[in-house]
Amino acid sequence: MTGTHTSRQGHVFDDYSNSDVNLFFASYDDIEDLCKIINWAYRGKPSSSSSQEPYSGWVGEQHLLSGDRITSEQLRELIDDEPDTIILVAKLKTPSGLEIVGCCKVNRFTPNLQINAEDGEEASVEFGLHAVDPDYQSRGIGKLLYNGAMRIAKEHFNAKRVYLYVISSKQNQIDWHLRQGFVDTKQTAPFPFDDTNRFKAKVNPDEIKFAILVKNLP
Repeated sequence: MTGTHTSRQGHVFDDYSNSDVNLFFASYDDIEDLCKIINWAYRGKPSSSSSQEPYSGWVGEQHLLSGDRITSEQLRELIDDEPDTIILVAKLKTPSGLEIVGCCKVNRFTPNLQINAEDGEEASVEFGLHAVDPDYQSRGIGKLLYNGAMRIAKEHFNAKRVYLYVISSKQNQIDWHLRQGFVDTKQTAPFPFDDTNRFKAKVNPDEIKFAILVKNLP
């Protein structure tokens, strides 16, 4: 563990943009709650008041896939992956203390994965794990995390472009990012099914693929 990693973990990134929610750099202490939030957002959150199907919100994939979106071990690896990965955590101020309600990941994008050969000459990043607790969606938390991720891209990575991989059938999510200035490259990437059987498709696996979006930064 490097000194930089130790000094960043758990520190405040943004405590002024929203009076109710602060953004922090993720720490090991956040892992358990972050796992719950991410899996609730992508796979559905059980209802505490009824026996209805789990509900998720706009990034939900439970109609397409089963299997945890992320594990605690994977989150720990991401937090350890400095200086190439940063996870921002949104924490809501409550009478009993700070409550984790969302997150977003920014990581350095591998040059050989970039769409155009010339892209490799400039720094690029990828956004991912953009998740908000289904009980707290439509309160501006996702946009706060998005704005924070943009600042991370510029201030920490000096990035000139941002990539996004979005399951191509999730048109509402694609449309939202297009409104934020992303462009659909019209290229796709396969979903990472592998021999571990971590993810299982609920539809034809060939129908699950990523649309690749990109946004150039000033």
